[in-house]
Amino acid sequence: MRIVIGAKPFNEQRILAHVIGKLLKREGFEYEVRVSEPRLEANIEALEKGEINIYVEYTGTAYNALLKLPPMEEWDEERVFEAVREGFRERGIEVIARLGFRNDFALAVKKELAEGEGLKRISDLARISKSLTFACPAPYIERPDGLPRLREVYGLEFGKIKPLMPREMYEAISKGEVDVITAFTTDARVDAYRLALLEDDRKAIPPYEAIIIARGLPKGAVKALKALEGRISTETVRRLNHMLDFGGRKEEDIAEEFLVSLGV
Repeated sequence: MRIVIGAKPFNEQRILAHVIGKLLKREGFEYEVRVSEPRLEANIEALEKGEINIYVEYTGTAYNALLKLPPMEEWDEERVFEAVREGFRERGIEVIARLGFRNDFALAVKKELAEGEGLKRISDLARISKSLTFACPAPYIERPDGLPRLREVYGLEFGKIKPLMPREMYEAISKGEVDVITAFTTDARVDAYRLALLEDDRKAIPPYEAIIIARGLPKGAVKALKALEGRISTETVRRLNHMLDFGGRKEEDIAEEFLVSLGV
Protein backbone atom coordinates (compact mmCIF):
# COMPACT_ATOMS: atom_id res chain seq x y z
CA MET A 1 0.00 0.00 0.00
CA ARG A 2 1.16 3.52 -0.82
CA ILE A 3 0.72 6.14 1.92
CA VAL A 4 0.71 9.83 1.02
CA ILE A 5 2.23 12.01 3.74
CA GLY A 6 1.41 15.71 3.82
CA ALA A 7 3.96 18.34 4.78
CA LYS A 8 3.67 22.07 5.35
CA PRO A 9 6.15 24.09 3.28
CA PHE A 10 8.95 24.48 5.82
CA ASN A 11 12.00 22.47 6.78
CA GLU A 12 11.02 20.48 9.87
CA GLN A 13 7.78 19.40 8.21
CA ARG A 14 9.62 17.94 5.24
CA ILE A 15 12.10 16.19 7.54
CA LEU A 16 9.34 14.76 9.74
CA ALA A 17 7.37 13.60 6.71
CA HIS A 18 10.36 11.52 5.64
CA VAL A 19 10.87 10.25 9.21
CA ILE A 20 7.27 8.98 9.10
CA GLY A 21 7.68 7.63 5.59
CA LYS A 22 10.92 5.78 6.25
CA LEU A 23 9.48 4.27 9.40
CA LEU A 24 6.47 3.04 7.43
CA LYS A 25 8.74 1.74 4.68
CA ARG A 26 10.44 -0.49 7.25
CA GLU A 27 7.00 -2.06 7.77
CA GLY A 28 6.53 -2.74 4.05
CA PHE A 29 4.57 0.36 3.02
CA GLU A 30 5.47 2.62 0.11
CA TYR A 31 5.27 6.37 0.74
CA GLU A 32 5.11 9.70 -1.02
CA VAL A 33 5.65 13.14 0.53
CA ARG A 34 3.36 15.89 -0.74
CA VAL A 35 4.28 19.46 0.28
CA SER A 36 1.27 21.76 0.54
CA GLU A 37 0.73 25.41 -0.25
CA PRO A 38 1.25 27.80 2.70
CA ARG A 39 -2.44 28.05 3.76
CA LEU A 40 -3.05 26.78 7.31
CA GLU A 41 -6.05 24.72 6.16
CA ALA A 42 -4.34 23.12 3.16
CA ASN A 43 -3.31 19.82 4.77
CA ILE A 44 -6.44 19.28 6.85
CA GLU A 45 -8.55 19.80 3.71
CA ALA A 46 -6.37 17.34 1.78
CA LEU A 47 -6.68 14.83 4.62
CA GLU A 48 -10.47 15.08 4.69
CA LYS A 49 -10.66 14.75 0.90
CA GLY A 50 -8.46 11.65 0.97
CA GLU A 51 -5.69 13.32 -1.05
CA ILE A 52 -3.22 12.60 1.76
CA ASN A 53 -3.39 9.98 4.53
CA ILE A 54 -1.37 11.53 7.32
CA TYR A 55 0.60 14.61 8.39
CA VAL A 56 2.10 16.42 11.40
CA GLU A 57 -0.06 19.19 12.86
CA TYR A 58 0.44 21.52 15.82
CA THR A 59 -2.12 21.69 18.63
CA GLY A 60 -2.16 25.49 18.79
CA THR A 61 -2.89 25.73 15.08
CA ALA A 62 -5.54 23.03 15.31
CA TYR A 63 -7.20 24.60 18.35
CA ASN A 64 -7.28 28.19 17.10
CA ALA A 65 -7.29 28.09 13.31
CA LEU A 66 -8.73 24.70 12.28
CA LEU A 67 -11.23 23.83 15.01
CA LYS A 68 -11.81 27.48 16.00
CA LEU A 69 -12.23 26.71 19.69
CA PRO A 70 -12.59 29.52 22.28
CA PRO A 71 -9.30 30.96 23.61
CA MET A 72 -8.21 29.99 27.12
CA GLU A 73 -7.56 32.62 29.75
CA GLU A 74 -4.41 30.67 30.67
CA TRP A 75 -3.18 28.15 28.11
CA ASP A 76 -2.72 24.59 29.33
CA GLU A 77 -0.95 22.02 27.14
CA GLU A 78 -2.98 19.00 28.28
CA ARG A 79 -6.35 20.75 28.03
CA VAL A 80 -5.47 21.99 24.55
CA PHE A 81 -4.40 18.51 23.47
CA GLU A 82 -7.57 16.85 24.77
CA ALA A 83 -9.78 19.46 23.11
CA VAL A 84 -7.92 18.99 19.80
CA ARG A 85 -8.08 15.19 19.99
CA GLU A 86 -11.83 15.31 20.63
CA GLY A 87 -12.40 17.93 17.92
CA PHE A 88 -10.54 15.84 15.36
CA ARG A 89 -12.30 12.65 16.47
CA GLU A 90 -15.64 14.30 15.68
CA ARG A 91 -14.33 14.90 12.14
CA GLY A 92 -13.18 11.31 11.70
CA ILE A 93 -9.50 12.11 12.23
CA GLU A 94 -7.30 10.15 14.62
CA VAL A 95 -4.37 11.47 16.64
CA ILE A 96 -1.72 8.78 16.16
CA ALA A 97 1.12 10.09 18.33
CA ARG A 98 2.38 13.05 20.34
CA LEU A 99 5.93 13.49 19.10
CA GLY A 100 7.30 15.09 22.26
CA PHE A 101 8.24 18.60 21.07
CA ARG A 102 6.56 21.96 20.67
CA ASN A 103 7.19 24.55 17.98
CA ASP A 104 5.91 27.53 19.94
CA PHE A 105 6.03 31.23 19.29
CA ALA A 106 8.59 32.69 21.70
CA LEU A 107 10.24 36.01 22.40
CA ALA A 108 13.98 35.82 21.77
CA VAL A 109 16.88 38.09 22.71
CA LYS A 110 20.63 37.81 22.24
CA LYS A 111 22.23 35.66 24.93
CA GLU A 112 24.47 38.59 25.89
CA LEU A 113 21.44 40.76 26.67
CA ALA A 114 19.72 37.93 28.55
CA GLU A 115 22.80 37.32 30.71
CA GLY A 116 23.50 41.02 31.26
CA GLU A 117 19.95 41.89 32.28
CA GLY A 118 18.99 38.61 33.96
CA LEU A 119 16.28 37.84 31.39
CA LYS A 120 14.87 34.32 31.67
CA ARG A 121 11.12 34.91 31.44
CA ILE A 122 8.88 37.28 29.52
CA SER A 123 7.90 38.87 32.83
CA ASP A 124 11.58 39.82 33.29
CA LEU A 125 11.45 41.68 29.98
CA ALA A 126 8.65 44.02 31.09
CA ARG A 127 10.91 46.11 33.35
CA ILE A 128 13.21 47.13 30.45
CA SER A 129 10.94 46.75 27.38
CA LYS A 130 10.47 50.54 26.92
CA SER A 131 14.18 50.84 26.15
CA LEU A 132 14.14 48.03 23.56
CA THR A 133 13.27 47.66 19.87
CA PHE A 134 10.94 44.79 19.00
CA ALA A 135 10.68 43.16 15.56
CA CYS A 136 8.01 40.76 14.36
CA PRO A 137 5.99 39.95 11.21
CA ALA A 138 3.44 42.70 10.57
CA PRO A 139 0.33 40.58 11.35
CA TYR A 140 1.69 39.79 14.85
CA ILE A 141 1.36 43.45 15.83
CA GLU A 142 -2.43 43.33 15.59
CA ARG A 143 -3.49 39.67 15.91
CA PRO A 144 -5.31 38.98 19.22
CA ASP A 145 -2.93 36.20 20.27
CA GLY A 146 0.12 38.27 19.33
CA LEU A 147 1.46 41.56 20.68
CA PRO A 148 -1.92 42.72 22.10
CA ARG A 149 -2.03 39.56 24.23
CA LEU A 150 1.53 40.12 25.48
CA ARG A 151 0.65 43.70 26.37
CA GLU A 152 -2.43 42.54 28.25
CA VAL A 153 -0.74 39.76 30.23
CA TYR A 154 2.77 41.14 30.73
CA GLY A 155 2.36 44.90 30.27
CA LEU A 156 5.01 44.93 27.54
CA GLU A 157 5.52 48.33 25.93
CA PHE A 158 8.45 48.55 23.55
CA GLY A 159 10.31 51.72 22.66
CA LYS A 160 10.12 50.92 18.95
CA ILE A 161 8.35 48.23 16.91
CA LYS A 162 9.60 47.15 13.48
CA PRO A 163 7.47 44.96 11.21
CA LEU A 164 9.90 42.60 9.48
CA MET A 165 9.79 39.30 7.63
CA PRO A 166 11.31 36.35 9.55
CA ARG A 167 14.63 36.35 7.69
CA GLU A 168 14.93 40.11 8.20
CA MET A 169 14.20 39.74 11.92
CA TYR A 170 17.08 37.34 12.47
CA GLU A 171 19.47 39.47 10.42
CA ALA A 172 18.40 42.57 12.35
CA ILE A 173 18.95 41.04 15.78
CA SER A 174 22.30 39.57 14.72
CA LYS A 175 23.45 43.07 13.68
CA GLY A 176 22.11 44.69 16.86
CA GLU A 177 19.48 46.69 14.98
CA VAL A 178 16.68 45.25 17.14
CA ASP A 179 16.68 43.74 20.63
CA VAL A 180 13.71 41.35 20.74
CA ILE A 181 12.11 39.21 18.04
CA THR A 182 9.43 36.56 17.75
CA ALA A 183 11.01 33.19 17.06
CA PHE A 184 9.84 29.63 16.61
CA THR A 185 11.33 27.40 19.29
CA THR A 186 12.53 24.79 16.75
CA ASP A 187 14.15 27.30 14.38
CA ALA A 188 17.81 26.44 13.73
CA ARG A 189 18.65 30.15 13.74
CA VAL A 190 18.00 30.26 17.50
CA ASP A 191 21.28 28.42 18.04
CA ALA A 192 23.07 29.82 14.99
CA TYR A 193 22.52 33.43 16.14
CA ARG A 194 23.06 32.69 19.86
CA LEU A 195 19.57 33.63 20.96
CA ALA A 196 17.92 33.03 24.32
CA LEU A 197 14.25 32.04 24.32
CA LEU A 198 12.26 33.65 27.15
CA GLU A 199 9.88 31.47 29.13
CA ASP A 200 6.18 32.31 28.79
CA ASP A 201 5.76 32.14 32.57
CA ARG A 202 2.16 33.40 32.56
CA LYS A 203 1.05 31.08 29.76
CA ALA A 204 -0.14 33.85 27.46
CA ILE A 205 0.86 32.04 24.25
CA PRO A 206 -0.90 28.86 23.04
CA PRO A 207 1.15 25.63 23.03
CA TYR A 208 2.04 24.28 19.60
CA GLU A 209 2.67 20.61 20.36
CA ALA A 210 3.51 18.44 17.36
CA ILE A 211 1.10 15.54 16.76
CA ILE A 212 0.67 13.01 13.97
CA ILE A 213 -2.90 12.90 12.66
CA ALA A 214 -4.39 10.54 10.07
CA ARG A 215 -7.57 9.16 8.51
CA GLY A 216 -8.13 5.52 7.62
CA LEU A 217 -4.55 4.44 8.21
CA PRO A 218 -3.97 0.64 8.31
CA LYS A 219 -3.51 -0.79 11.80
CA GLY A 220 0.01 -1.92 10.98
CA ALA A 221 0.98 1.63 10.06
CA VAL A 222 -0.59 3.05 13.21
CA LYS A 223 1.27 0.53 15.35
CA ALA A 224 4.58 1.34 13.65
CA LEU A 225 4.19 5.08 14.20
CA LYS A 226 3.65 4.60 17.94
CA ALA A 227 7.43 4.15 18.07
CA LEU A 228 7.71 7.95 17.70
CA GLU A 229 5.52 8.72 20.74
CA GLY A 230 7.38 11.25 22.89
CA ARG A 231 10.71 10.50 21.19
CA ILE A 232 11.54 13.87 19.60
CA SER A 233 12.63 16.89 21.66
CA THR A 234 12.55 20.57 20.68
CA GLU A 235 16.36 20.66 20.81
CA THR A 236 16.53 17.64 18.49
CA VAL A 237 14.29 19.33 15.91
CA ARG A 238 16.47 22.45 16.04
CA ARG A 239 19.49 20.22 15.36
CA LEU A 240 17.77 18.46 12.45
CA ASN A 241 16.67 21.80 11.00
CA HIS A 242 20.26 23.06 11.33
CA MET A 243 21.47 20.14 9.21
CA LEU A 244 19.13 21.25 6.43
CA ASP A 245 19.51 25.02 6.83
CA PHE A 246 23.24 25.24 7.40
CA GLY A 247 24.65 21.80 6.65
CA GLY A 248 23.34 21.35 3.12
CA ARG A 249 21.97 17.90 3.94
CA LYS A 250 18.95 16.33 2.24
CA GLU A 251 15.81 15.83 4.31
CA GLU A 252 15.68 12.12 3.36
CA ASP A 253 19.22 11.56 4.68
CA ILE A 254 18.54 13.54 7.86
CA ALA A 255 15.40 11.47 8.48
CA GLU A 256 17.24 8.18 7.97
CA GLU A 257 20.08 9.20 10.28
CA PHE A 258 17.59 10.24 12.94
CA LEU A 259 15.70 6.94 12.83
CA VAL A 260 18.98 5.03 13.14
CA SER A 261 19.89 7.16 16.18
CA LEU A 262 16.55 6.17 17.76
CA GLY A 263 17.35 2.52 17.21
CA VAL A 264 14.33 2.07 14.95
